[in-house]
Amino acid sequence: MEDLKKLFEEKKAQLEQLRDEVALKAHLGKAEVKEEADRLEKELDLFVAKYKPMVKEAGITAEKTGAALGVAADELKAGYEKIRKML
Repeated sequence: MEDLKKLFEEKKAQLEQLRDEVALKAHLGKAEVKEEADRLEKELDLFVAKYKPMVKEAGITAEKTGAALGVAADELKAGYEKIRKML
């Protein structure tokens, strides 16, 4: 369970760092990029809301939760990377 908690915290920190970088650049950039950044911000909030409780209650489903967490985090990361390249 501690491994899952650590994985969640690491992914969350990476995504928040990317979000902050993209938000700053989007503020200085195009409206199109800002719209995408806003959409990803909502997805990040949903990611945290969905997986944080699972991490706390994880036990039997730790493997499935960890895999789903990784996929969701990777999708968010790809979105932020896309925006970073646009800027």
